[in-house]
Amino acid sequence: MKALIERQLYRPAVVLPLLVLMRLMVTLDFNLMQVTFVVVMKSSQYIFQVVFRHRHDRDDAQKPQQVHAMHEKTCHC
Repeated sequence: MKALIERQLYRPAVVLPLLVLMRLMVTLDFNLMQVTFVVVMKSSQYIFQVVFRHRHDRDDAQKPQQVHAMHEKTCHC
């Protein structure tokens, strides 16, 4: 049982978000309304960044690559 717990819980993907949540709760004096508000705002910022980064990457892929005449290297203009 101990090995199962160590395998499942001692991972950065599990432990770090729990530590961040605990620090946030201590900072906000365990006010669940404020904690919920902060978590929702941070999540919406993350989703916003992911969506617009995906759009930006897709737009960059559609741009034709320019080659500099003197250096014959790709120009990222």
